[in-house]
Formats: sequence, C-alpha cells, structure tokens
Amino acid sequence: MSGTKGCVKSDEDRKGTPKILQLIRQAQGLAPNPEEESALKKLTPHVPGIVTFANHSRALPWTTSYSTVLMFADISGFTALCEKYGAKQNAGIDQLTKTLNAYLGEIVENIISSEGDVLKFAGDAILSVWRVNDETELGTTVDQVIKCCLNIQNKCGAWETDIGVTLTVKMGVSAGEMSVTFLGNDEFRVYVELGPAVRDVNVAEHFCEAGHIVLSPRAWELSCHSLYNHELLPDGQYARIISFWRARSSVSESQRDGPLWFMRKRKMSGDWGKTVTGITAASAFTEGVSKSLFTTPIPIINEASTSKSCDDESNKGEMKHTPTASSSRRNSEPAHSTIIEEGGENHTRPGKPKLGLSKLRNVVKTVKEMRLDESLRLYILHPVLKKLDDNQPLEYLSEMRNITVVFMNLVLNEKHEVTKLLQEVFDVVYLQSKIMHGCLNKVFFFDKGCTFLVIFGLPGYKHERDCAHALICSHKMKKLLDQLAGVNSVSIGVTTGGAFCGVVGHKNRHEYSVIGRKVNMAARLMMHYPNKVTCEDRTFQQSRLPSINFRVLGAKRMKGLQNVGIIREYMESTDTSARDVAKIPYFQFPLLGREQEIEVFELELQRLANQRDEEFPNHYIISGASGIGKTRLLDHFIHLAEKNGINVISCALRLQHLHVHNCLSNYIFHVLLSSSGFSHRIEDEPELISVLSTYALDSKLYLLNNILGSKYHRPKDKNDTEEDLRRILTLIIEKCTEKHPVLVVVDDAQNVDDLSWKFLCELRNMKGVFIVLSSRPAAIEKPTSEDAGQYIESSSVRVLDLGVLDTQYIPALACQLMDVVRIPCELEIMLRERTQGVPYWCEQLLLDMTEKNQLIITYDDGSTAMRQNTIAPKAAQLEKVFSDHSFDEILDENDNDQVEYNRVSSSFRVKDDENQMEHGELLGYGYIHQKDNKQKVKVAMFSPHVNPQEIEVPLIMKELIIARLDSMRASEQLIVKCAAVLGQAFPRDMIEYILPKVQRVKARKSFRRLKQIGIFECANIPTGRAALLLQTNGLHPEACFCPKKEDDYDVDLCNVMRFKNNLLQQTAYNILMESQRLDLHNKTVEYLENQANEIRNRIPYYLLYRKPKESLENKQAGVAPAVIRRSNKVGDVNMDMDNKNSSRRNRRGAVCVSREDIDPLIKAVCQLDNGQQKLDELVKRLIPIYQDIERHMRAANDSKHIVDLLLEYAAAVILLKNAEKTREILNTVDTLMKEIDDKTFSSDVFRLSKIARIRGKIAYHSGDLESAHWWLSHAGKLLGIHQPSRGCWIWPVTLRHMIRLRALRHSPIARRPATIKTLEQGYCLSDLHWFYSESGNKGFLFLTALQQMMKVTGRTCHLHQVVESYADIMRLCKFESTKKKLETELFAICSSRHDELSPSDLVLLASMYTDMATNYLNVGDLRSALSSSTGAYEVCDKLNNQDIGLVVSPILASCLVLTCRNDQFTEYLQKLRSFVCYSDGRIHRAWYYIFCMERILNGDYPLQSFQCCLDFATNYLRSCDAVTNEYIPRLFLAMEIALWFCRKGQWDSGQVWFSYSEVYDTNVVSFLALYALSRKIEVMLLSLNTSRVTLSKKALEALKKHIVMDLKKIESGCRKISSMLPRFYHLKAYFCLLKRSQCQSKWHLLKARKTATQHGNILELRWTERHRMVWFKKMDLLEQWDSFTEVPQEYWKQRPTESHMYTWPIVPQARNREKSAMYYS
Repeated sequence: MSGTKGCVKSDEDRKGTPKILQLIRQAQGLAPNPEEESALKKLTPHVPGIVTFANHSRALPWTTSYSTVLMFADISGFTALCEKYGAKQNAGIDQLTKTLNAYLGEIVENIISSEGDVLKFAGDAILSVWRVNDETELGTTVDQVIKCCLNIQNKCGAWETDIGVTLTVKMGVSAGEMSVTFLGNDEFRVYVELGPAVRDVNVAEHFCEAGHIVLSPRAWELSCHSLYNHELLPDGQYARIISFWRARSSVSESQRDGPLWFMRKRKMSGDWGKTVTGITAASAFTEGVSKSLFTTPIPIINEASTSKSCDDESNKGEMKHTPTASSSRRNSEPAHSTIIEEGGENHTRPGKPKLGLSKLRNVVKTVKEMRLDESLRLYILHPVLKKLDDNQPLEYLSEMRNITVVFMNLVLNEKHEVTKLLQEVFDVVYLQSKIMHGCLNKVFFFDKGCTFLVIFGLPGYKHERDCAHALICSHKMKKLLDQLAGVNSVSIGVTTGGAFCGVVGHKNRHEYSVIGRKVNMAARLMMHYPNKVTCEDRTFQQSRLPSINFRVLGAKRMKGLQNVGIIREYMESTDTSARDVAKIPYFQFPLLGREQEIEVFELELQRLANQRDEEFPNHYIISGASGIGKTRLLDHFIHLAEKNGINVISCALRLQHLHVHNCLSNYIFHVLLSSSGFSHRIEDEPELISVLSTYALDSKLYLLNNILGSKYHRPKDKNDTEEDLRRILTLIIEKCTEKHPVLVVVDDAQNVDDLSWKFLCELRNMKGVFIVLSSRPAAIEKPTSEDAGQYIESSSVRVLDLGVLDTQYIPALACQLMDVVRIPCELEIMLRERTQGVPYWCEQLLLDMTEKNQLIITYDDGSTAMRQNTIAPKAAQLEKVFSDHSFDEILDENDNDQVEYNRVSSSFRVKDDENQMEHGELLGYGYIHQKDNKQKVKVAMFSPHVNPQEIEVPLIMKELIIARLDSMRASEQLIVKCAAVLGQAFPRDMIEYILPKVQRVKARKSFRRLKQIGIFECANIPTGRAALLLQTNGLHPEACFCPKKEDDYDVDLCNVMRFKNNLLQQTAYNILMESQRLDLHNKTVEYLENQANEIRNRIPYYLLYRKPKESLENKQAGVAPAVIRRSNKVGDVNMDMDNKNSSRRNRRGAVCVSREDIDPLIKAVCQLDNGQQKLDELVKRLIPIYQDIERHMRAANDSKHIVDLLLEYAAAVILLKNAEKTREILNTVDTLMKEIDDKTFSSDVFRLSKIARIRGKIAYHSGDLESAHWWLSHAGKLLGIHQPSRGCWIWPVTLRHMIRLRALRHSPIARRPATIKTLEQGYCLSDLHWFYSESGNKGFLFLTALQQMMKVTGRTCHLHQVVESYADIMRLCKFESTKKKLETELFAICSSRHDELSPSDLVLLASMYTDMATNYLNVGDLRSALSSSTGAYEVCDKLNNQDIGLVVSPILASCLVLTCRNDQFTEYLQKLRSFVCYSDGRIHRAWYYIFCMERILNGDYPLQSFQCCLDFATNYLRSCDAVTNEYIPRLFLAMEIALWFCRKGQWDSGQVWFSYSEVYDTNVVSFLALYALSRKIEVMLLSLNTSRVTLSKKALEALKKHIVMDLKKIESGCRKISSMLPRFYHLKAYFCLLKRSQCQSKWHLLKARKTATQHGNILELRWTERHRMVWFKKMDLLEQWDSFTEVPQEYWKQRPTESHMYTWPIVPQARNREKSAMYYS
C-alpha cells in the first residue's frame, strides 16, 4: 500500500512543481509550489540549453566543446515577405509577426519534439543542435535529425502566406565537434559557436536549394544509407536526402524505425565543472515551463568525476560515468524517482542508484550557489528584461520602430587564438556601442563569417541622433578593430528605417529579433562593400553629419533588394579630441520669451563685473529636454556677456566626449590661456612662471599634464597632493581673469567626462569665473559620477528648469526659422497643436513641410490674396541681431555641431530665386536686394491643393517622442500606450481596467510620475478667466481639479486625465502593433459596456430595443402561475409589520403611513431602486458612451457588433426626438450592412424590423405620418403581424380578434412559451399603438390593443408587455365590470413579479392607483383611498413624476385630514414644503398653502402662519393667467381665507376674499370642488348667523336663497361623490338650526354622524359630536380655536393630543353684532 502511495505521490510531483525545484525554493525560504512563474521560468525560453547549464562561474572568455549534430535551416522568402507586409504599415507588421511566429514556431516545434534545441535565431535562419554524450551515438542522432528535417520539409517546405509569398526552407546537416565560446563582462554576455561541425553545416547549406536537405560528408557517413532515397551531389561527398526509401523488412530496422527507436540511453560528457549525476533537466526544471526547453542535466557534485574541456587538460585520468538518462532527452523521466518518505519503500528502477536526501540537499546547495537566474539575465537584452521584471506580456515589446542597424563582419586570422581574439573584439564593440547608446543584439558565425549586429534606437536606447551615433560608432569600432592583431578586415553596413522589433519563435524557445528590409540591406552592404563603413541615403540625410565625411560609392546589385539608392562610405579625417569641441552657434534673431531666465542672468553678470564684490556669483545649470531651447538661451547669454565686456568660453559637447578624459577641462584651459594672451606652453610665459614660483609651484607643472594635455616630466620621488594642483589652477586662472572676468558656457553638459567634472568643481570656487551649463534632466537627477553630483548639489549652483515656449511666441518663432514676415493662420494653429511650445519640434515640422513642397517661401507682392488669412508677429521680434562674426565663420565653426535654430535656415529659400546673394553669404538670412535696391520681404504659404489638416507629422518628431517614451520605466510606457488607445482624454480607472498584469498600486505610482514629468495632466483644468485666477493665486499647474468622493484616498491623483501633447498620444498609438491595438480596444469596449450597463439598467430595456436581463426561459421556469384575486379591493391584503419603518427614509415627499394601510404591491415597489434621474438625463449620459464604444469597435474591426450598437444608439437618440441625428446613424448602419458579407446577419428579420421601426419614428418626428405608418406596418409584416390595409376591414378583423381573445382567456390548453419573436412582436405592436394613439386613429388603436393582449394571454411574457397590454385595453374598455376584472388580474400579476417592474410600468401603476384612490374617495372608502393614494404618491416620489403627483397629492392630503392622521399629515406637509421651496410649480405651492389653511381651520397648530398663507394667496389670486385646472385650488384657497376672517369677525376682509367665489365658480363635480363649495357655504352660514340681527328681512332671504342653491349643488354632487355626504348633512343641520328647526337639525346631524362612521371620516364624526353637545345638550365647551391658531411658529413642536375645533355659533356674539349686510345685500 505504501508503495502505491509513493507512486501516486511521484506522479503528482511530476505533474506539478518538481521535487528538486521545491527543495530549491524551500532552501530559499519560498513556497514549495509557487503559483506564479518564477524568474527562472521566464528567462530560460530566451536562451538555449547550452547557456542555461553552462558553468557561469568561470572566468571569461572560455570555450567548451561538444560532440553534436547541427542543423542549419535557411528560410527563403523573408525579404519579400517583409517588404510586402511593411508596405501595409502597422497592420502589415502585425500580420508579419503572426506569419513569422507561425512559421518559425512550426519549425522550432519539430526541433524540440525531436529532442533538439535552437542554438540561435539569426533573422531568416535557425541553427539547431543535438548533443550526444560520445561519438558512438552520432549515428542514431543523425538519423533522428534527418527525420526531423523531413518532417519540417513536409510541413514547411512550401508555406503559403496570405499575401502570395511562398516561404521555403533549405537545411544543411553536419556532425562532429563543435565548440562554444562564452564572451562578455559583468554587464552583458554572448556566446559564439565554432568548430568543424559549424563550418560543415554552413558549406552543406550552400549546396542546398529551396526544399533540399543536404548532409555533410561526416553526417552522411554516420547515417544509415539504406533508410533514405538520396542522391550524391557532384562533388561526390555531400548527399541530398529526398525521402525515406521503403518499408523496413528486417526486425532490427523495423525496431529502429519505430516511433521511439532513437530514444536510447547515452552517457553524458562535456564540460560542466562537475560531472552530472542522476538528475536530468526534465526532472529539474520541468513540466510547467517547457519539457523540451533544456537539453542537458543540472550539474550536481560527484567527487569521483571531473570535467573535460578544450582549455583544461590537467585531468587526463579515466572518467567514471554514473548511468544517467539521456542528456538530449527533454521529456525523459528522472533517473531517480522521488525522495522516499521515512518508512516507505524505494521504488526506483533496477540498476539506478538511490539519491538520498543528503545528496539532494547538496544539489540544492550547488544550484543555489550557481545563481542561475542572475547569470541568464546577462544573456538577455535590456528591453526584454524590463518587460520581464515588470511582469508584462512580451507581446507589448513587439512594435514597429525606426531603428538604425549596424551589421559588422570580421575576417579573422586563423593563426591567432580565437577565444582571446573574440573577447577583444567583443570588448571594443560592446564598449563603443554602449558609449553611443547602441545595443549589441547578436554575435554569430554563420555563412557570412563572424558577424556582430548592433541596433540603435531600441526601447531604452533611443536617441534623437541615432543615425549620427551609429556612423560615428561604426567608424570608431573599425578603427580600433583594424589595430587588433588577428583581424584581417572589418566591413560595416549601416541602414536606417522602420523594422519589426520583438520576440519571435516558439513559446518555449524564442529570442528578441529585428526583422525588416533595412536589416537585410545592412547585411548586404556589409558583404558587398568589404573593409568599409557604408550607409544608404536615408542614414546620410538623417545623420546631418558634414558631407565632407562621406564619399559616394558605385552601385552594386544586391540579392533581394531593388532601388537601393545612393551608397556612401563614411570616413572621419580627425580623431575625437578636445580640438573637436565646437562653439555654441550664433543666432540671428532676438530671443523669444524667457524673461525670467534673462533677468536672473543679468543680475549675475552685474555681480561678476563688480570685481570688488567679495561674494562669488551663483553658477547655473539650465535643465530641459531636447529641443526645448537651451542652446538658443545660452547664445543670448553669450551676447549679453560680450556687450558687458566679459570674455566668453563656449563649447557644445557631443556624446563621444563623455568618454574622452579631460576633454572639457583641456578645452577650457587652452581657450582661457589663449584669450588672455598666453600660450599653452606655460614654461614659456614669464608672468605665469613668476606667479607660480612665488609659491614654489613652478617645478610642478607636470600636475597639469592631464588637464592641459602636456607632457611635462614627472619626478619619481615626488609626493604631490591635490592641494598643489588646486593652487596651480587658482593662480593661473586668477592671472587670466584679473583684467576681464570669464563666462564659461557649456552646452549639453550631460556629455562632460568624469575628470572634467572634477575640474569644474575647482573652477566654480574661483573669483572672476561664472559658469553656465545646459543639461538634460536625467543627468541632473542621476549624475554620471561622484564629482558631477558634488557639483550639482553645491550651494553655489542653481538649477533652472526650462519649460516649453509660450504658444503666443509660436508665430514669431516660425517666422524667425523661415526668415519670413507672415505665416498662414492655419499654420499657426497646426504649430500650436503639434509642437506644444517645443522650438525644435516646430523647426522639424516646418523643415519637413518645406522639403515636401507642402509649404513654400515666396516674396510678398503686396496683393490682398497674399495677405489674406495670415498672421504677422511684431516687427521687433523679427529684427536681426548684428554680430561681428560673419556667416562663413559661424558655419566653419559649427558645421559638425548640433544647431537648434539656424542650421535649417538655408532650406527655407525662395524657389527659383534669380537674385541670389553673392559668394560667402547664406541664403535664408538677411534681406534679398533687388536691382532697384528695394527690399522685398518673404512670406510662407501653403502650396495649392494642400490641405493642412492632412499633413502628416514628420518622422523626426516621432523619433523624439519615441526617445522620450523609451526613457520611461516599462510600466509607465505601458500606461502611456494603453492611454493612447483611449484617446486624448481618459478616465484613470479605465486605464487600470485594461492594463495587462499590472498592480493597481504600482499603476497609481506610475500615474503620479507621468503627471509630474508632464505626460499627463488633469482633464478638468479650468480655462479662460478661471485659469488666469489660478495663475494669480499661485496654484500649481499640475494640481488636480477632478471632483472627489469621500472615499477617494488618492486626493492628488486625477480621476480623468489627458495627454498634454496630442502628438505624443498619436505616436504612442502608432507604435503599437495591430494585435495589441485590437486587444486594448476590445478591453476598452468591455469597460465601456460595463459603464453603459449601469445607465442602461436605469432605462427601460424596451425603450432601447434591448433584451431583458433575464431570459424568457428563466422566467417560465422560475415564475409560478399568477393567482388571480377575486377581490378588487387592493387594501384588503394583510401587511408585514416588521418592515414598517424601512422604506421611504431620506426621500423627498415620502409619507410615513402605517403599513397596514398600504397595498402589498406598493410595499414591494418601495423596495425597488429605480433612481430619481429623468429619462432624458440618462439618455444624454449614455450617448457619449455609445460614441466611444463605436469608435473602439471600429478600431477593432467588429462590424457586426457595431451594427447592433448603432441600432441601440439610434433608439436612444430618437427618445430625444432628434430625427436628423437618428437618420445619420441609420445611414451608417446601411453602409455597414452592405459591407458585411454574412447574408444571414444582414437578412435577420428582427434586425430589419428594428431598423424599420426606428425609421418610422424618424418619419413621425419629421412630420411625415404616411411614411411613418408605412415603416411601422412594414416592421410588423416582417415579424408576422398583419393589419388590414383598408379602413372598411378594421371592424371585422377587430371582431375576429375579440372572439379569439375570449377563446384564449377561457381555453384550458396551455399555449406555446413566449420566444424572442414574441418580444420583438411586442416591441412592434407597442410602437404601432403609440403611433395610432398620437395620430388619433381609434379603429387601428383598438385592434392593436387586442393584438397586444393576444400575445400575452395564456403565456409567460415579459412583465412590461403584460402591463402595457392590460393598460391599453383598459383605457379603451367601456365596460366597468370588465375593466375591474382586468385591473384585478394585472395587480395580481404585478404583485407576483414586482421585481421586474420598470419605471414606465410604475408610472402606469401609479396612474391606476390614482384613479383607484379617486374612486375610493368618491364612494367614501377612506381607508382604501388612503392606501391607494399613498401607493401612487410613493411611486411618483420614487420616479419624480410631478404630473401624477399633482393629481394624487390633494387626494392623499384630504384622506389624511378626514381620517385625522395629524402626525402623518404634518410630516406630509413638511416634506411637501421642502419640495415647493425648490420647485417653480405654483399649483403645488397652492395646494401646500391650502392644506396649511385647512390645518388652521381644523384647530391644529399652524405649519405656516396665517400671514404667510395670506401673502401667498394675495399674490396667487392677483395673477390673471389662471387656467381651468387652477380654478378649484384658487376657489379653495379664497374660501378658506374668507372663512378665517369670518371666524375672526373681520367681515370686511372676508367680503374681499368671498367675492372670488363668483370669479372662480366651476361646474366640475369632484371631491375637491365640493369640499371648496362646503367652505363657501360655511362662510355664508356664519354670515347668516350674524346677520339675523343686523340685516333686513329681504337681505336675509336672499342669503338663504343662495345657501339653499349651493346646498342643492352639494346634494346633487353627493350622488357621485358620496364621501361628501357627512359634510352635507352637517351643513344642513346647522342651516336648519339657524332656521330654528331643531328636529330637522337633529335628524341631519344624526345622519351626518352615521354616514361619517360608515366612511371612516373621523374629522366629521368628532365635529358633529361636538356640535351635538353644544347645540342640543347645552354644554359649555371651552372655545380654544383662536388661541391655537394664533400660536407663534416657534412653538409648533408641541403637538396637541386632540384638535381644538371651531364651534359654529347659534346666537350672534358680542363682537359680531356689527352690521353684516355685505353678503347678497
């Protein structure tokens, strides 16, 4: 049993992490089974197994030898493939990458599966190796390799590509000894393959033609000839393998030819430093990375064994070999199974030694000491390591870049020791390429000899002068290598252009490569022009090196290349030394901007000129990016210094000066001496010697050897100190500056060498010296040496950060660059947008347009056409600065220097200028003099037929931006590239969503840095006057202005960012490959869809023609059949009291009514969260998201999804009634539908019906009703909905549908389940019903309602269609019984499926509940009315629907008043007040004040004082614009004000308000109208009671007559509005009492009490009871109505337990005895 467990455990270990790797990780303190890929697993696919298991602890160089079989595969067609794909721009490069990886991957897969390994990728060739332990295994291995070659030819021999290029492969095979030489240093290492096998395989490949397999003589000798159909080549030694010969007859051959015949155990040999025992590569770093990735075992200590190598011959004893698994077997199992647990059995194979735990620990110790991951990093390029370190996909390393390729071929002398010679060559190549920002990519010995490939412009190495650096570096390498003994010749080819740069190969074995036409061309130049440094024309043009250094060569035919252009040889006449240092160039125009820098400099010049000032001037470093204008500013400083009589030493350094010792110090010292009248031979200058001899330093001039470049003799016994050197420098410099101070100006100080920095540290402390340097920011942040850091951090050195030029100076800058006086306005806009204030970018853009004849320079002829649409800067900005130096001298001094402004001026010349200047003058400067001596000025204009918007950005500007991108960290580059896909502005969380494998915390750090360095900025930065205010207040321009949430802990991190430079965004986007773009666009679409869904969920799905979130199948499975309630009293349902306080908190206008009074459906609805945002606002928020999704879908070439998205977009836009925009969208849809080849998609009836419905709505909103009807009917026909075409057929068809509907409702047979077609038909019928309703076609309207009802009857449909169908049919139904039945069914269905209700469904329900509440109130069912009105109000409050809320609010308030729910009524009024404070609806305000007055009249504490109500009523009734629906609230409010005055005895005031009853009299019969009429009657009754004493009999009769008339109106209205009966009987009782008819009064009062009890009218019940006790029982109840209604507002908090009602008097009171003949007198 234990043995079985042990086997199972072993199998599990092999499937997961290998045991040895587990122990290694345990020894390192890591988890035994890591979930993430280890660093080693990420590194090993980039190097061959020979490198992986080499002894990296040995001193370099070293060589080891192997017995191997080599296969060299040369692929044909790559050049044509690269050219054709390259012509297709980025999409072509992406397809090229896929084709390359597919083809190479297939070849590598065959190599790996046959137990070989790829030794090296070399563009269009692959060198593979099969290692053997001894030569006895060569034969079987050769046969194994031949079989692999035949498989490759079978699969890849004629590989057809999608652009018509056929890829073929030819293979050479050799066998024998191969040596591998390891070269390098502690920074970078390479390996080179040498030996007979390598030479033989190259020769064999030369004998090949496409599709051939050729064996070297040695390989042919070792192979089994009888297995193959072959032919000998003409030389009789090399053989071509055609195929396998025949079926094997012998047992031995058949066994040998089996699928695993070549898998035999072989002993291992080779140089490993230790003999390998027991553990193979497959068991060491296994399954998990690539089983076929390693060809050799991990070295493990075996004390009985020693190693053998070509350079170690000390051990000649007999080696003891422990039996091992085959070294070449990648998938073999380990020689020892696993470590046996204590007490378990050892189930190792027979004959295999055990590997105990102690030995395995020794293995762990040995592997750990190897530090394999650190060693392998030395063999991998820096750009790849950056991606691996950041855990980023290598796909994002693949891109199209503009690079400069340097191919160098060396012919070596075979008599010299190759290993040492190669190391010397490597040292030269690596050092020189490193100095000039190049990257050594590959070293190989193939058919072209020993070849080095150096690339300039790779990620992390990009520089704006790559072409110049490549040529200078090539010349320097050739010169140094020519001096090496053993190097016969050096040939170098240099080309520049776009190339694919990325990882190619197999997933388990790949390398970083550069592929493209320019790469091939550099290799051809190298071979066709031996012993020269050659370049093509583009390299020459972009290098901008002096043309005197180039020589044109004769053209030659080159394989695979056409139209190669002019080929030049690059030569340098002098060495790079101090004499090469050039001065800073002169500029002929005034400096633009930079006022602050000039002010600082002038202040320091004044201090420098004042020699008596003991304080030394501050020294400055001008920090800024390339092209920002540093050189131009330094030139202005020089000009100012010369005007002040200060000597100037200026120089502009180049990159190569960085590695020339004392380059700058030598130059400064020489110029300082010569400018002061001294020679550089100090011993010949008596004045200097005299000064030095005073301090006994004249004998120590040898200390100046390094600085001065002199060769003074240095005594051996002298012990000198740095203090002596410092004192000598001080004395000499003080002597040189005693008459005139010196300004030292150094441009590009990042190229100052280390020793010169030390000299500058001494120079800064000397009096009379002022130093100004310019440098790039990176050199200041990370100084190149300790002395540089000391200088920069000195207290006397200030750093000035030079920003971009203000865009207001862009027109003047352009005019200066081109020497014109005016430029087109469109050019100014282009320069502002594209250059972002960088002068060098402006120069390059103008130069590119001029060279392409897009922009021309011409003379101003004074015509209006030439001056139209142009802009001219100020004349002072174009006035030239006069200089003592001639232009010839300037050019001679600066011909080989990088000049930022005036170098290009000669390109801006007038075409066909006949008046060229005399010899020695430069075209482009000064005025052009005509024969008549009249000065003519020049202007810039766009060429005819040139659209400025279509002008592309020049390549040089893109190179500058790419260089800036490459200088960023890998994570920052990835963020910039992802952001470029999103556009100019983007949300930060969107970037975090689409970033591949980047941690959020790390990404946010990168965002912060990108904002600091000026790549991104806040997208919400204020503009206009707000921006000026920010500058005035001194706020930081990089501050964030995004609105923040409380939980945002990154306060300084913007939520929405944007690129500061549009060109940066475009360039970053262009360098992405097509596959990368597609991936990022798809991720962006996914993010935007999530954002859109958040808004879509709040918009009814049917308005956008979307499918519901839950499918119909789920609804049919999860929804039980609804039980139809037989009662139409919704309030009869019991309520759950547990949640009685959990619903409507914190919502405007919500009312806390007891849950037992609320319908159960409303209880469920209150739990829904549909938001309060209006539909229009949601749609407007959704439209920009649609536009972004469409843009990214188009970029991803997803046409089908674009169609569906645009249809949804059109449905959203038509909701806003924007017919023109919707028509534009549908036109785009039609275009896309024609482009899609899938006929199934384009003929889909659902999609066509949706298009037709949207077109119908467009026609309706455009006023074309006939077209609208046609389109909607056409949509119905597509879905199988048929309606009569003639009006006479409407009613027969309608009758037939009514019969069918009745049959369906009573049929016991279940109908088919609803489908997607049912949903689409419902959409179409809904649109048809809407159209017929709007157009007033009642016949078709009822027919459509019936068709809708038929679709939902008897089946489970989407709830909205059910609600809509029921609502439509109930609106048209004339039978109340049927209407009630349908209403009950609908409420039952909605109760069971309340979670599916949409906002529009809720609006329908609210409208129905409002109607129900009105009906209940009319019939006197106050409890049900309260329940229904509360439900309707809840829904209106949730949806912010004021239309229905305006109807239901007075109903709800009336119910609360009549049922005496004072607390709830108070809360309702308070929340209604908070609403009316922010609302402009005067009707809402009117009802609010009406019920405030009602509260006062009913004897409760006032919520608003009477005076507030009076003020509102005065303003409200004074307006004469009342519409009909305002008559009732106006009458209601006026009568309540009049009643208040009457109760107070203020009859004159009451008369004014009572007169409004004649103005707003209405015949509308409703509860509110009758209630207002009751208040009017109450006023008249109070007047009658008072007027019995004061009025005449005639007046009293007239008053009684009007009272009787109004009472009859109420009585008539009570036939419909029975809820007013209690008030009617109550008023009738008081009227009878005033007529002294107590019996009738008692009878009416009794009926009022009885009716009020039946209705639940508590207010009327209490009031009648009070009057009964006062009128008939003669009880003297305390009258407190006056006191409560006059309580101040601040005492409202104390609520009375019972209302203090007003008592109608039956005798005139003392205060009321005044004459009251105002009513109907």
